[in-house]
Amino acid sequence: MMFVQPKHFEIKTYWDGRPCEDEKLWGTVDLVGTEEGLKMTATLPWQEKPKVPEVEEGERVANLWEYDVVECFLVGKEKYLEVELGAGGHFLVLDFTATRVRDNEYADFCPTLAYKKNVTDHVGRDQRGRRWESTITIPWEMVPDGLHAANAFVIVGENYLCATPLPGEKADFHQPGRFNKI
Repeated sequence: MMFVQPKHFEIKTYWDGRPCEDEKLWGTVDLVGTEEGLKMTATLPWQEKPKVPEVEEGERVANLWEYDVVECFLVGKEKYLEVELGAGGHFLVLDFTATRVRDNEYADFCPTLAYKKNVTDHVGRDQRGRRWESTITIPWEMVPDGLHAANAFVIVGENYLCATPLPGEKADFHQPGRFNKI
């Protein structure tokens, strides 16, 4: 069993590092090691017209990145894992042996998943607004060996945000060699 020091990602800039002024697009990812595995919690403000798949909450959804989603990529020695949590309580977990070379789609994975759609942040008497929050536990056997880097992302409509910006002509989250060490 591997333990990971808690890690918090604030996702407030566009993929290329430009500041995002729209707080409604700002998300967070928190990672913490537990006995059961690596627990990831994602939050994002409710969108005026959220884009969510029309399937039951808690279901795995292929191509979840086509909807409102918060993602985290976890980089190990030989693989990286992509974990997506959607605004409708859905999930997707994929792993890769190289950039965009899928090794496992975990089609039968039934994770421990918790979803709340009406979380309100309070600061004193001030309410910051409604957010959704989703938590998934990834069993240790699915976490890449030698976990050493990660990045977190938000996709809402045509908006692509990163915790750690990435270079390129367009948004490309599959750059594990450029992620921050954890």
